[in-house]
Amino acid sequence: MNEDIHELQDATAWDSEGHKLGQVGQVHRDRGSGRIAWITVALGLLETKPRFVPMAGARVEGADVHVAYDGETIKDSPDLDIEAEQGLSPEQEAELAAYYRL
Repeated sequence: MNEDIHELQDATAWDSEGHKLGQVGQVHRDRGSGRIAWITVALGLLETKPRFVPMAGARVEGADVHVAYDGETIKDSPDLDIEAEQGLSPEQEAELAAYYRL
């Protein structure tokens, strides 16, 4: 993923089945490589429940991000509460990676 963080923020995210997930909120880099590893998408009726989605296997087409996971998998992902400036802790990254089988 060579995309710039600013290009991904506010992009529209789509699941693997072509369903619209919503707007990309936060973009997180991998601590080791510095590459973009995760995006958040707010799910739910009022879009108040941000979920982390891996960029592994995702493709970016203009203002759209097509992720490699279906909406149900994303909806059921771990509910992590983090501050944007803090980023994901190594433990949180490991929990997400295990859930998504990365």
